[in-house]
Amino acid sequence: MKSEESIRVLERSPEAVLDFWLGRLRTAADASRENWQQGMLRWRIGPFARSIENPQFLRIQCEWCEQMHREGLDRFFRHPVWETPKGFLAKLIVLDQFPRSAYRGTVLAYENDSLTASLSRQACENDREFTHYNVIERFWIYMPLSHAEDLTLQEISLEKFARWSVDLIAEAPPNRRRINQFVSWSIIKAIIEHSEALLLFDRFPHRNAIHQRLHRGGEPQYLVDALRPLWSFTQPPDPDYFALLGALNRIGGGSGKTRITRSALTSLLCAAGLSPEDQASPMDVFDLVGDDDVPWSVLYRHLRLPEHVRTFHRLRQLPQVVDLANAVKTLILKNGEDLTWPPKSAKYSVEPAIDVAALNALVLGAEESGATASELQDGSASYNNNGGEALPEGPAEMGQGLTLVVRNDRGDLEQVAAAVDDFADRYDFPPQDGYQVQLCIEEIFMYIVEHGYDDTGTHRIEIQLEMNEGERRLAIKVINDGQELEPVSSLFQPSPDTIQEEAVVDGLGLHLVHTYVDDIRYRREHGRNHLSLSKSIGR
Repeated sequence: MKSEESIRVLERSPEAVLDFWLGRLRTAADASRENWQQGMLRWRIGPFARSIENPQFLRIQCEWCEQMHREGLDRFFRHPVWETPKGFLAKLIVLDQFPRSAYRGTVLAYENDSLTASLSRQACENDREFTHYNVIERFWIYMPLSHAEDLTLQEISLEKFARWSVDLIAEAPPNRRRINQFVSWSIIKAIIEHSEALLLFDRFPHRNAIHQRLHRGGEPQYLVDALRPLWSFTQPPDPDYFALLGALNRIGGGSGKTRITRSALTSLLCAAGLSPEDQASPMDVFDLVGDDDVPWSVLYRHLRLPEHVRTFHRLRQLPQVVDLANAVKTLILKNGEDLTWPPKSAKYSVEPAIDVAALNALVLGAEESGATASELQDGSASYNNNGGEALPEGPAEMGQGLTLVVRNDRGDLEQVAAAVDDFADRYDFPPQDGYQVQLCIEEIFMYIVEHGYDDTGTHRIEIQLEMNEGERRLAIKVINDGQELEPVSSLFQPSPDTIQEEAVVDGLGLHLVHTYVDDIRYRREHGRNHLSLSKSIGR
């Protein structure tokens, strides 16, 4: 099996897709703790998922989505190999999962849901899926059913996943029974939550803002409830998507909120100093569609192609688009002053019940935003410290290092992640190294927050990063006054045979830290924990 760093989808074939997507987790015999975690970290679903994203894994999904846009689905999947059982499974994964990452925060993330749900239901008729697919593959056959805003399909999804859960536990090797119980029951919980939402509201309320549909009775209460499912926070609306649509509607010639005319796009390009006649102009989208107006979602997908990236960025820099994007962010983000995007934690940064009416007014240009453009432009990012002891605001840069002092509050993870991202950019970390460093710091921070203290008071956590540019070596130090840690050998390398269900997520996260760094050291000094990590960084 290829390493995480070198894996590529090199050819348009079902086996290449399955190798890329499933990795080492191909059958029940492969259902180990490590394989489940590695998979869920890439897929960003399930109990082992984290907020950060593997950039290489995302890039490959984007490339496939871009090519599907250029060719159309019929032509892209025209080879008979996609009609074989393995081809069908691979095609279902591509259509259902890839857009969710490539077009996160837009209606394009859900554009194939009707198609994939129909294909999934066909595969399940008369239990036909048992003929061609093993228990791991069946998971991805059933997944589109859970995405459907259709109660009948949700009922089928619940029935299928309940049986899948039993089969997974039964087929897993005896020494992996516990981990597969944890995984299967966590998935069942999420499937039940999907079905409950459909039973109550006949749709998923967390998608309302992206679909620009007003909240109905009971939905705002569901969205602000403290027990709202974690999976419903994965698709906060993308400000660029709505800002560009708003600009096109304002500039004249647009035909409503869903379709864009040639004249509207021409006017916006000219406003950005771009020629509609240029060879690299996105005006060819009208020829691609064969009409003089196109759905905005199709145009947006077209603008995101690599050949139009320059145009996309020029349009985003238009003053009117910047103002609209900031206005959208002000509506979406809880802290209206800090307009940093994307948020590191949608659960703690994004308004749970976004004002859809206000969003639609911005997009349609029906009325002015509550904030002026100058007010929005003057808003500066700040660290909001509510309560507790006084802490330094924001990161402090010292020489070739970075020092952060934050609270034992999961809400401060956003500040940590943003500062680490900036640090990685400053020293040109390769995407994979940046991803790994971010994940390591996130895991350690969350472990301290959740397990480091036996009181409810506010405590200081200090995170230091030092970069030796000559040797390309990163030193990470985490200092806190929490409870004394277990020995490093047991904390970062939990035994796969003795780990308990309630510690699965934390134990696995710290174990992953061990795999990503070169050295870990720990000492207890004057009532404080000093954790030091070292990692070589590529060029």
